[in-house]
Amino acid sequence: MSFTCTICGKHKEEPVQHRGLICFACHIKSVRLGFTHGKEDFHGPTIAERQRKTVEDAKINGYNAEPVGNRWV
Repeated sequence: MSFTCTICGKHKEEPVQHRGLICFACHIKSVRLGFTHGKEDFHGPTIAERQRKTVEDAKINGYNAEPVGNRWV
């Protein structure tokens, strides 16, 4: 299939067109890869470290905080 990309204006030849009138290179540029849990999960303290700090802070303030299960909800 022959078409002209609506974003970059280049003429493209693709066997099967899946994205409308957008070439693959422009399609890849528009894909935004995000973080599932937020950037702080990749650059800060780990989840276990934050969990321990929460429990310690609760003990200091007189609360009995315990994690529920194996994961944060």
